[in-house]
Amino acid sequence: MKKLSICLAAIAAIAVLGTASVSAAEEQDNHISKLVRGWTNIATFWIEIPKQIYVVSQQRDAGAGIIFGPMKGFGFAIARLGAGIYEGGLFFLPKYEAIMDPPTVWPFEEAGTLASK
Repeated sequence: MKKLSICLAAIAAIAVLGTASVSAAEEQDNHISKLVRGWTNIATFWIEIPKQIYVVSQQRDAGAGIIFGPMKGFGFAIARLGAGIYEGGLFFLPKYEAIMDPPTVWPFEEAGTLASK
């Protein structure tokens, strides 16, 4: 149990450190920003599910958010996890641009989510 709490604390620390690093990395794309973006997406991919429930509820209605939000969120979560594994594992390869838009899960105002309403 103690190992699990230490592991969860380490993942949370990586996610927190990744938020500052990813915003700073948007100004310069290099292998370090790709690595941080990849590990941040691996640590936070599951946030897509509640995010999409909220987004679909705001765009349509609460019923649609409850029914279709988890399905849309699960698809986005799998895509974000795959992108994180690709970017975090292959950070040393030359393509440094993010393969997902938005590059991390939390900018709600980007990519046609909440701000387009």
